[in-house]
Amino acid sequence: MFLGEENLKSVCVASLWLPLWLTLVSPGLAAAEQGAEVNQKCLLLYSYHVGYAWNDAVDYGATQTLGESCTIRRFFLDSKRNPDPSYVRTKALEVKRLIDRWSPDVIIAVDDNVSKYVVVPHLKEGKIPVIFCGVNWTTDEYGYPLPNMTGMVEVAPFDPLFHQVEKMLDGRLKHSKQKKLQVAMIDADRLTAHKQFDQISFRYGHKMDFTAHYVANFSEWKQTFLQAQNADLVVLMNYSGIQGWSQSEAESFVKQHTSTLSVSVHDWMKELVTLVMAKEPEEQGEWAAVVAKMVLQGKPAESIPVVRNRRWKTYANRTLLRKVAVDLPESVRERAIWVGH
Repeated sequence: MFLGEENLKSVCVASLWLPLWLTLVSPGLAAAEQGAEVNQKCLLLYSYHVGYAWNDAVDYGATQTLGESCTIRRFFLDSKRNPDPSYVRTKALEVKRLIDRWSPDVIIAVDDNVSKYVVVPHLKEGKIPVIFCGVNWTTDEYGYPLPNMTGMVEVAPFDPLFHQVEKMLDGRLKHSKQKKLQVAMIDADRLTAHKQFDQISFRYGHKMDFTAHYVANFSEWKQTFLQAQNADLVVLMNYSGIQGWSQSEAESFVKQHTSTLSVSVHDWMKELVTLVMAKEPEEQGEWAAVVAKMVLQGKPAESIPVVRNRRWKTYANRTLLRKVAVDLPESVRERAIWVGH
């Protein structure tokens, strides 16, 4: 279920005032850290693997912010490359044994699969505080917030992205019999992909017609990309999890075959699409680490409101922009980090 209006409003309000609140309490927090116990332990649980760009950036934000406030240990479910539920459940049991053996003082749980396979079945009745982050769009399926837990919901910046797309493609609807833009979304066949599509079509389906294409391998991706050029807009979500992926071949392929405006919400897709408005994964890690520090100093996790991410970066691809018959709004041009030639 999508975030209800009441929950959405409360999350939005929290996202506005929590950074200010953290600024106000930071002097006391810093002072308390000077006397922090060096044997406090932080366990960072990741849904994915080392080398996955999102995962690595969240980890950087978290570990840089935690600093020496606790002993850090990491565990990676590796569920992007190994999505079979039986595999992930086996890894989750390894996590449970690690927690029982190591007894961390706080746990940072990153992305949906850690919540689904570790937190809900093994930790929701426990006493160890859990700070989740990277949970896409809504927490309803996990029952958050639970006692001794709080976190940051990950919401892709589709509001500003589609707002700009509508301005760029406004003439297309005026000169056709279509009432809605036709949008092709291409992604790897993973849990997060299906969750993302459900939420996007729910939120924006009243003004755009979305068709999801979940692909297993690079060959399927190329074939689907060619077919998608018949749409008004192509949304390339992610290539992680697509078997046989070749970044260099993909870049050459899109340069040759792009004829339709394409967008994404991941910065590592900026060489493959015309326009990117990308979440900043570091924000997820930084926020979770700040809250973990507060919890280590005695603040109850459940007293800290659940928030949404607020930061994003804009990228524009010169090479691909020349291949589509649209102009970027001046406001986007001024904000964008330009790639391509």
